[in-house]
Amino acid sequence: MSSPRVTVLMAVYNGERYLREAIESILGQTFSDLEFLIVNDGSTDSSVHIIQSYDDPRICLIHNDGNLGLAASLNKGLTLAQGVYVARMDADDVSRPERLASQVGFMDANSLVGVCGSWVRYFPKADNNVWKLPKGSEEIRCWQFHAVGVAHPSVMMRRQLFVQNGLFYDPQYRYAQDYELWGRAIRHMDFANIQKVLLDYRISHEQICATHGTEQLAAVMPLRLQRVRELGIEPTSEQQQLHEMIMNGVIPAESVCLDRAEQWLLQLESANKAVGMYPADLFSRRLLEIWFSICIALADSSACSLRRCLMSPLWTAVNTSALHRARALGTWILRKVV
Repeated sequence: MSSPRVTVLMAVYNGERYLREAIESILGQTFSDLEFLIVNDGSTDSSVHIIQSYDDPRICLIHNDGNLGLAASLNKGLTLAQGVYVARMDADDVSRPERLASQVGFMDANSLVGVCGSWVRYFPKADNNVWKLPKGSEEIRCWQFHAVGVAHPSVMMRRQLFVQNGLFYDPQYRYAQDYELWGRAIRHMDFANIQKVLLDYRISHEQICATHGTEQLAAVMPLRLQRVRELGIEPTSEQQQLHEMIMNGVIPAESVCLDRAEQWLLQLESANKAVGMYPADLFSRRLLEIWFSICIALADSSACSLRRCLMSPLWTAVNTSALHRARALGTWILRKVV
């Protein structure tokens, strides 16, 4: 038998609650040339029984010797995968029927792209909010300066590029393995996001960000520090703490803290222009978006006014500043009305 075009890779640990919905969203794809590789990571609930209840030859169930963790499970899957492309899937999410067909078509047409994600819709308790991720590789790289630029459960990867470059998940970053991997992978390939929703991303108490939020932030810190150092900045402990506060959106509602955040963002912008790590216009736009999110968060306090927000020098480096200002005004007014 010829190898499948796509390997859908899912790791499962006690995922019985939503597992059927996730599995059926893959089996019901309009693109059918796939193997569905499911790694059972030592489940003690009925997850294995649910998986085995499906009589579909595309499903391949692999068992770990105990609970090894997500990184080890995905690495095993990447090693065993036969597909040209590997599509990630989580056991509590729902892939839309056209997801794989859309991503395969995009990857076939863009040979330099090694990772292709998409927009995702949060459900069921997020008012149907859509996470609109950036389109092109350079913009995604700017997002990667401080956060993920692709949604992990939505990605399709070009398997050969990952294997050839030894790109596997690092178990050391147990709660930030995707952010760490993307930081290495984007040096070897282009990234992209299809600009439409292809995955419904379930918000639940079982997610890593909900159950291990503190550990996740701790895991991300050294990776963010590395990005800052790549700009030629060796931050003090106070600056690193400020950087984390800014990137996590937890600036205290005090004018002096807002001023410090602005000066730090300006320092990052200046450093990038000096070393050319990121495209200047895209990086400046990303810093501006971070600045505006801070201002919006402080809009209900005396720490920030709309005038204070718009008077920042961060606006001047962005070519579409007039458009951004108009959107900022609309967002600010909507925030006040709501």
